[in-house]
Amino acid sequence: MERQKYNKLILERLSKLVEKHPNLRFGQILVNAEVIQLEEVLLEGERQTVLKGIDPFYEEPEFTWERMKNNKFAFKELFN
Repeated sequence: MERQKYNKLILERLSKLVEKHPNLRFGQILVNAEVIQLEEVLLEGERQTVLKGIDPFYEEPEFTWERMKNNKFAFKELFN
C-alpha cells in the first residue's frame, strides 16, 4: 500500500475517534490511539509522564497505521 493510502486510513480512523469522543482534546486522541507515545520517567526524583522520543515527522504512515491497528482505543473501542 502506498503512503497516501495509509495517510487516508489514519485520518479516517482519527475522524471516527473525534466524533465518538467530543470531550477529548486532539492531543489526547493522538496519545490514546498511539500516534504519539508517552513514557514515564523520573525527573528530579518524581515520576512524570512525558512525550517519548518518537518523532512521527519522519515515520512512514505504514508504521503509524500498524501501531494504531493493534491499539484498543483506536479500534476495538469504536465498536462498543
